[in-house]
Amino acid sequence: MSDIKKIYSRQKGTKELHSTRLRSNVSKRRPKNRFEVEGDAEGVSASAKKLKTSEDLDVNYEFGYRIINFLAVFAVISQHVKCKKCNSDITFRERNPRGLGFKIVIACPNCPEVVIPSCKYIRNAYEINRRIVLAMRLVGVGLNGIIKFCAFMELPRPIFQSFYDKLVNMISIATSTVRHSSLKKAAQKEKKMTEEHGQSAGITVSGDGSWRKRGFSSLFGITSLIGWFSGQIVDVEVKSKYCKSCEQWKKKLDTCDYDEWYKTHADVCKANHEGSSGKMEVDAVIEMFHRSKDLHDLKYSSYIGDGDSKTFKGIIDSEPYEDLVVQKKECISQVQKRMGTRLRNLKKSSKNLGGKGKLSAKLIDELTIYYGLAIRRNPTSLDAMKNEIWATLFHKLSTDENPQHEKCSKSWCNWKKAQEADTLDTFRHKSPLSEEVYEAIKPIYEDLSRDELLNRCLGGYTQNSNESFNATVWNLAPKSYSSGKTVLNVAADIATCVFNDGMTSIIHIMQLLEMEIGVQAYNFCTESDAKRIKHAEAQLSDAAKKTRSSITSARKEMEDEYSNLEGQLYGAGIAD
Repeated sequence: MSDIKKIYSRQKGTKELHSTRLRSNVSKRRPKNRFEVEGDAEGVSASAKKLKTSEDLDVNYEFGYRIINFLAVFAVISQHVKCKKCNSDITFRERNPRGLGFKIVIACPNCPEVVIPSCKYIRNAYEINRRIVLAMRLVGVGLNGIIKFCAFMELPRPIFQSFYDKLVNMISIATSTVRHSSLKKAAQKEKKMTEEHGQSAGITVSGDGSWRKRGFSSLFGITSLIGWFSGQIVDVEVKSKYCKSCEQWKKKLDTCDYDEWYKTHADVCKANHEGSSGKMEVDAVIEMFHRSKDLHDLKYSSYIGDGDSKTFKGIIDSEPYEDLVVQKKECISQVQKRMGTRLRNLKKSSKNLGGKGKLSAKLIDELTIYYGLAIRRNPTSLDAMKNEIWATLFHKLSTDENPQHEKCSKSWCNWKKAQEADTLDTFRHKSPLSEEVYEAIKPIYEDLSRDELLNRCLGGYTQNSNESFNATVWNLAPKSYSSGKTVLNVAADIATCVFNDGMTSIIHIMQLLEMEIGVQAYNFCTESDAKRIKHAEAQLSDAAKKTRSSITSARKEMEDEYSNLEGQLYGAGIAD
């Protein structure tokens, strides 16, 4: 997140003059109606083409909105003021409401009316209508939510669906432009950091997909690629199997009207994926690899995947680069999860392994965490990685009579520490792993410590950043609410900008939308970025990690005790 320089704006009351070029041939054009005026995207498209690279922000400290009771406030004001010209009583009225914008009329019985807009105009459209749509999208709320909010706040009905769709399209132009700029900067940063680490063939990226619905029946999905060294998004792709317009024209399929319509619709169709929902991630990653040279003038030389999909096979088969074979790297978090999954499945399939003193939920968690730590602590040595994996298992087998700590490291093994301090006489082992459990889990350890697998774990790569990004997207376009591809595009764009550059990137989007930037928005963005950094640093501390691990372990141990005490209470056919 870059430092932002704040520049205060012009004095309140000054007017901006639009270029006369925008007003040419006015007499030859039909006047726009209220809906066309509010949904005019011309200014956003023009601004998007000339996006400034400057980090300066134009903040107007005199700008801001307030919610007031119009009738009550202006009724009192009218009792205390008179017309400046004729000293007559004046009244205030509302006129020409468009969404949340309207005109305030100052009426005098003897003088011409004075009309004041309730807010700034953006090309004859009220700024407040753009602002509320963007603001609500930032909290994951669509038109129905805006209508409900306005109803209970006793505000006028904001906008209609057609107008809302136009505003969302307008916002999409702005967010797409800022996202594109962010991706460019992130890719160049990743390239520079990669070269500083002595790698010149290309950059390493982690990829992961996410869907709106589980079970691979989703109509929408999103996939991201994140640079390993920078931790920033370098590309993102939204996939859709649904287009509302296509759905409406289905009835006219195989007609001349349909063929004529589709000629103009093909380039703007919202459906950009054919096939199963599960294949969205595969296709998206392949597309992003193939466009890396055109988009960033670089290659993705290594791919960090989770092994849960055929994504890497798809990359290899598609041959994105003639002179480079993409290398596969394993996400160590996903590899660690395999250990936990295998142990839990073993416990379910073997009745004699569960219960106290055997393969409990707490023990499974401990073995899984130790396995993951063994990989993380030895990112540069295959032998050291494999040695520590087995060390964690033998450590659990050790007893006072038969200590098996030859492979253990004194950095985490209390027996080794006691040996170094010459206090083994007073050292006592905890209850060991039974031989029965050891023989049952040994094949799992042998399989998950294969050279072929651990070689792909060298480097300590993870997809944690991708999963964090996915959560950010679905916060902006909640899975519990229905929305189309354009809304998901906006959510992905905003999530990318915030993920890479912080909340202050939202202000750049607002600038493209020609919105006024006030102190409240500026302060919120800068304070949010500061809190984000502080929170991230706190979460990375050893104490925080240990606390989270202890809480999770204690909770699962308690759940295991409840399960043993109560027996199975939920499952398929259990009531039969």
